[in-house]
Amino acid sequence: MRTILLSIALLLFKTVSMAQSVTPDEYELKEFSIRDNKLGLIQFYVDTVNILRKAPLFIEVNGSGGLPLCLYVQGEKFVTTPVTFNEELFSKTKDRCHYIILGKPGTSFCDTLNLDVSVAAYQKNPSQVLFAYKPSREYTNRLSLNWRVQATQAVISYLINHGYWDQTKIVTYGYSEGGQVVPSLAVKDKRVTHIATVVGSGLNQLYDGIMSWRIKAAKGELTQQQAQDSIDVSFKRIADIYKNPARTDKETGGHSYLRWASFGTVVPFEQLRKLTIPIYMIAASQDESSPIYGLDYVRLEFLRLGKTNLVYDTCVGCNHYLSSSESNKDVNVSYVDKILAWVQLNKK
Repeated sequence: MRTILLSIALLLFKTVSMAQSVTPDEYELKEFSIRDNKLGLIQFYVDTVNILRKAPLFIEVNGSGGLPLCLYVQGEKFVTTPVTFNEELFSKTKDRCHYIILGKPGTSFCDTLNLDVSVAAYQKNPSQVLFAYKPSREYTNRLSLNWRVQATQAVISYLINHGYWDQTKIVTYGYSEGGQVVPSLAVKDKRVTHIATVVGSGLNQLYDGIMSWRIKAAKGELTQQQAQDSIDVSFKRIADIYKNPARTDKETGGHSYLRWASFGTVVPFEQLRKLTIPIYMIAASQDESSPIYGLDYVRLEFLRLGKTNLVYDTCVGCNHYLSSSESNKDVNVSYVDKILAWVQLNKK
């Protein structure tokens, strides 16, 4: 899941009249819209810093869920506006590239969420908004791997046709679910020159849940039989997903069957192996959301196949947000800086 911890600025409720950034222009972004007969309304945002000049394109593909890019949270005597795009990435690319990010289908740039919690309770668990916010029906009906790939292709075409691209690089940076989108995007769209996949996946993501039960049993957290019972239940659910791959009225784990089936049909490694363009992959060794074993497998297979276009970088002791899993503090390295340096070294 996409981190919402990138911008947490708490204010006392009595100061709610103070400026809270809730529109694209307040984040130095310009909103664009494409209405597609098949995909519906596609909304995307481009930085305004050098919007009148041609530049390389740097596209962020964020994580899962129907959250807007900005969320105005009203709690008990406080308000906050977390964002679901990578502000460090935005700040470090906007002067050298056109930074672009797409909204999710049926989702406005910013929305309001009322939470009946105190400042202390929110600070202790800010990720609770992931479960409290209810995405739109349009989001549920449309969101899939194919939608995200095709919508991003449409945005690339729009920016090229309207003179924003300087005909050098088109970099796609995918985080979490986005890390599973960008390999398929690059396979389908040869205009993409570089991909960075950050805490994505290498294997079928439906396998992650199966393996987690096995690991719990191996660690003694469950008996072997308890783990097997849970795995059998998971396989029954997975079988139902594959039998009903277009259903949006059936959900599990917070996502529609359509979403699960689309991501569970295309294995990221199978897409990655088709690519000859530069790939930067970041894995986190203590990531429970995107377990590292599936990403280690990608590294192994690239060696077996003799492919040399992969840079594999492990954030040791890190969780899904590339923070220390013990202290929950940022690590002493900027992976954004590492990716940008890699892009610079790997010319088109």
